[in-house]
Amino acid sequence: MIQRPATLHTPSILAFTPILALLLAGCGAGTDLAQRPPPGYVGDVAARVAAVDWAQARPVTVRLDEFRFQPDRLAFERGTPYRLTLENRGTVAHTFTSDGFFKAIAVRRVTTGQGAVETPALVNLELPAGQTDVVEFIPIHAGTYDLACHEPLHSSFGMTGTITVR
Repeated sequence: MIQRPATLHTPSILAFTPILALLLAGCGAGTDLAQRPPPGYVGDVAARVAAVDWAQARPVTVRLDEFRFQPDRLAFERGTPYRLTLENRGTVAHTFTSDGFFKAIAVRRVTTGQGAVETPALVNLELPAGQTDVVEFIPIHAGTYDLACHEPLHSSFGMTGTITVR
C-alpha cells in the first residue's frame, strides 16, 4: 500500500486580501478639531494669532502617501508663523497626528475639504485620498514630537516622523 503524505490545508492569502485592503484603506475617526483647547493645549490662542503678521508666514509642504510623510522630519522656530500644506497624494486616507506638537502650537486656521475653522485645537487631521489641508500656526513650546499616521497599520509600515520646535 502506498502512503501519501498528509495534505496541509492552509488558507490562501487571497482569502485575506479584502480584509487587508480594508485595514490599509483605513477607518480613522476623521479630522478632529476642538473649539476650546482641552487641558494641556496652548491658551490665549486668539490673542496670540492676532498679534502675528500672517503675510510673513513661512510655507512648508508635507506629502502623505503609502506609507510615508515627505519630508518625515520637520523643524520649526518658536514664535514664527507657518502655513503648513498637507497633500495626500496616496490612494487611501492618511492622518497627520502629533499629540505633543498639537499641544505646543497656537493654530490660526485649519482649511480642509469641508471649509475653514478659525483658532481650533488640533486633535487629529485625517486627509482622504487626494485632499489637501492647510494649517496656519505659530509654534509656542520647544520640543521634539512624534508624528504618525493613525490609520490601521500605517505607522507599522513606516508612516512616522519627527517634529522639532526650537
